[in-house]
Amino acid sequence: MIKTLLKATTVALALGVSFTASMAQAREMRVSSFEPAQGFYSSKVLQAWIDEVNPKLSKGASFKLYPGSILGAPPAQAELVKAGVADVALVVPTYTPGLFAMTGVVEVPGLVETSAQGTEILNTLAEDGALSAEYADYKVIALFTTPGYRFFMTDAAAATPADLNGLKLRTPSKFGSTLFDLLGASGVSIPAPQVYENLERGVVSGAVWVMDAYRTFRLNEVAPYITTARFTSSPMAVLMNKRTYEGLSDADKAVLDEMSGRATAEWIASVVDQTDAEVEAAFRAAGEVTFVELDEAGHAAWDAALAEAPAKWVAEQADPAAAETVLTRAREVSAR
Repeated sequence: MIKTLLKATTVALALGVSFTASMAQAREMRVSSFEPAQGFYSSKVLQAWIDEVNPKLSKGASFKLYPGSILGAPPAQAELVKAGVADVALVVPTYTPGLFAMTGVVEVPGLVETSAQGTEILNTLAEDGALSAEYADYKVIALFTTPGYRFFMTDAAAATPADLNGLKLRTPSKFGSTLFDLLGASGVSIPAPQVYENLERGVVSGAVWVMDAYRTFRLNEVAPYITTARFTSSPMAVLMNKRTYEGLSDADKAVLDEMSGRATAEWIASVVDQTDAEVEAAFRAAGEVTFVELDEAGHAAWDAALAEAPAKWVAEQADPAAAETVLTRAREVSAR
């Protein structure tokens, strides 16, 4: 009787495990984006990735985009994935200070001009093992960066560092505020959808951001001055819940592996850089905003004003020695 019961229990557990695994393989998986559906990363990156992956998955398994912060606010995206609220999400690592500390090295001025350059830095660091601890809880779909950020100003152009003295600007991160301090300005943290309103109301006099955000959020209507200096950049990531990934069939895991890593990151970077150039060209052709071009002396003035930035970044990290090593490696890759 006991043997029969144990056998039945074993069979039931096996069937339960099999059913759970089957459910994991077959269910619709949620992809979270804090951008609206028509936003650049939602439409050109996440939805494009979904459209490429879904036909390759086994029957019943699929990804679906949940845009516009439906599943949670921008700073919560990494935690949403870790907790399983979202299966995949677009994450800005610097929105959660300290969690992806070494990834933030690409914020140091002078390292990143294009997304391709920043993406090369992050993927090299990942392959070196320098970022392993930061992403231990995730399946990494892609690590990449924005292009270098421009200054978008409301009332007057920022041609020199002195032009920012005493101003409040929308900051992209905690370290962004450190950089503003070096320039005599102060940073204000504002969620992306609220930047337009705060520029219009004069809460901030400008923002540092990328051209696709300039178009998406119609910032040309309130900030018509663009300084072409590449001030800093932001790391970006597409992360997947590890348990969701591990619950997939071997065939579906293989699909995800094929659609993850350096090759996927480089594809994203190419889309990012192409779009950045196209948006800039369109605004230049329209002639409705003013582009401030910097000559060699102009660039040198910004470089001098931000000369302490690398040391500041290292000093802000919990492990300065590790940060110094990562910064040195990032500089090597940037200079290639």
